[in-house]
Amino acid sequence: MQLGWVDYSREERETIKELLKVLGESGSLDELGVGIVRDSISDLLYPGTSVLHTRAKYYILIPELFKKAMKSGLTTGAEVRNLINTDQDRIARALRRAIDEETGTKAAGIIGGRSDRGVKMKPTRIYWNALRTTEILCNSDMSFDDACSAVAGYNRKTQNIVIKYESEDDGGDADDAGAGNFALFTAPCKERIEDYLENPTLNLRKDEADYLRTQFLHVPVMKNTLMEYCLKTKTSYQGVALDDIPTEGMPEVLAHNLELATEFANFIYGAYIVYNLLFIENGGEYATAEEKSRLENKYRDWKKNSPGLPHRDEILKLVRNHEHYKAALRDFLIRFESAVKNNTTDSCSDEEKRIIRQREQACKSVKAKIGKDYPYQEIQSSPMNYRHGTGQTIISDILKGMVRDDA
Repeated sequence: MQLGWVDYSREERETIKELLKVLGESGSLDELGVGIVRDSISDLLYPGTSVLHTRAKYYILIPELFKKAMKSGLTTGAEVRNLINTDQDRIARALRRAIDEETGTKAAGIIGGRSDRGVKMKPTRIYWNALRTTEILCNSDMSFDDACSAVAGYNRKTQNIVIKYESEDDGGDADDAGAGNFALFTAPCKERIEDYLENPTLNLRKDEADYLRTQFLHVPVMKNTLMEYCLKTKTSYQGVALDDIPTEGMPEVLAHNLELATEFANFIYGAYIVYNLLFIENGGEYATAEEKSRLENKYRDWKKNSPGLPHRDEILKLVRNHEHYKAALRDFLIRFESAVKNNTTDSCSDEEKRIIRQREQACKSVKAKIGKDYPYQEIQSSPMNYRHGTGQTIISDILKGMVRDDA
């Protein structure tokens, strides 16, 4: 499988590298090449989210950081970037010391919460694309580095205007008015970062929560998504499994997308069980007889309850572009489903294993794990959930903030 991204800047390339490292450490890499479907369905349910997102407050904190930078007087992009990055480290340190007033424990979801050193994956990097998607960032073409340079340019212009006002009695020209209208974000920046650091929290204020709900519901990409449905109906499914969400009363297109999501997740989970039955043959600390027996039982239960993939082509149509990958993936899905149906036993067949082995080799090439010197560790231990946990945390944060009495 090939991977590409838009080349916005050097620092955003570093972000991609760090993201791949995090995914690699968490065992979330795409051994069977189904990521294009997973990501497409995730975007249909929870647009503007990422697996690295933690709390809704960061949608607000990032614009606040830039507001401070616009009052800093710093006149180069590098200075602005360093200020914002330093403040992100300060926020992480302050949150690590803080106690959540709702739970009486340390706040959950702190980015950089595990290390006393500087935050390696900054919130600005993690949330930047989400700020684009939700149109909180006014210019969707602007990268983080572009925004830092824009703030520096604004500061230079503002300083020149101040000098002009001090030296000329007749005030400024038409360009002066434009400096006051400069805006990078639509978010309501009503709290100074220095004040926030005195009482840091990841809970949203009421005005922040109201803004995020309105903003999310405003953008076209949210239409007929689970994010939109939950925010419109003020319903949280936090802690509820995706396939347990009731679809009665939902828009028909959303209910059907949920059906497709569940169907694909449950079907491909069986492919990963077979993958793990092959992978365990590599040996290693976790490749015990008990683990193998557990995997065999998981396969047996899956095969007994799996209805197959009746909406295969409709599911693949949810993926835009990637026609070459979709064709190969479609062939894999057809062959694997056929092998499962032709298997009259309750044990994994050699044909199923052969297909899975071939698929990993096609997707991973020299990085394939099966039969190589990679010790076994279970991959995809449960059906994929399409950022469901993350999305519901964001929704819950917004809904809780809306009823907070902090006016």
